[in-house]
Amino acid sequence: MKKLRWKNFLLPGVYYLAILSLSLIPKSGVDAVNHVVPLPNDKILHLGVYSGLGFLLGGLPYPSPWLGMIGSWMGAIDEQVQRLAPGREVCVPDWIADIIGISVGLGLRRRFQR
Repeated sequence: MKKLRWKNFLLPGVYYLAILSLSLIPKSGVDAVNHVVPLPNDKILHLGVYSGLGFLLGGLPYPSPWLGMIGSWMGAIDEQVQRLAPGREVCVPDWIADIIGISVGLGLRRRFQR
């Protein structure tokens, strides 16, 4: 196993903090952005954003099942953070899209590493 340094966690950590900060935007703010730049379906957004996170997590020298489980928990935490934003709601289908996205990202990263 490669020597693990704190720097290995920096990019996935910053990416995840960006996800959490976007989750704190109130629904009215999301609607305002959607009027200027049409956003894709909510589930597609979750899938795409978490595919990116899965890709970054896949660069860590841990087994994919562990990284998938950690990514799943990160998605669950993200859904709970949305409770803090006015008008936003917790949605299990969003979490499922997060999990699928993590799996896709991990799979792509591991495929490129071979």
